[in-house]
Amino acid sequence: MRELGVSITALPYELHPGIPIGGLSFKERWGDRHGEATAMYARIEAECTTAGLPFRRPERVPNTRRALETAEYVRRNEPDAFEALDRSLFTTHFVENRPLDHPEVLDELVARAGADAAGARGAVDSGSMHEAVHTSMQQANEIGVTGTPAWLVDSRLLIPGAQPRTVIESWVRRLQERSSSPPS
Repeated sequence: MRELGVSITALPYELHPGIPIGGLSFKERWGDRHGEATAMYARIEAECTTAGLPFRRPERVPNTRRALETAEYVRRNEPDAFEALDRSLFTTHFVENRPLDHPEVLDELVARAGADAAGARGAVDSGSMHEAVHTSMQQANEIGVTGTPAWLVDSRLLIPGAQPRTVIESWVRRLQERSSSPPS
């Protein structure tokens, strides 16, 4: 989307708030829907391959609350480090299979992104980022977000899920064309 000139603001959305700290195995999380989830991850892997991103289906589905609160702290307080942190969260979970709900892992990622790990941890531990994630979730639900990723383009088009790149490009281009055409 950035290549198409779309400005992106990543906001937190806790997809599975009921997952315990330490996460669940793939089988525990998906149960009878194991086959459906396997197919979903295969589509994600194919899109990552197309985009030149490494991907490995995670062995565990983590509780993401701490990672979301940490990322939101960095986005709000050290925005220059946010993109690096955001990318490292993806890599940590979807390539390295490391736990996103471990404070030490998050401290390492925040520091590597060039942000204040102690400040981020302190904010999360104190609970001061809880409301920010809660508010983001409420706003997302109000516009119809039910999963991740989700993209709200120009406050007019909600693109749900991991769609193929060609589909996203087509939708965004059509929206841009409509925005630049004079009204009839």
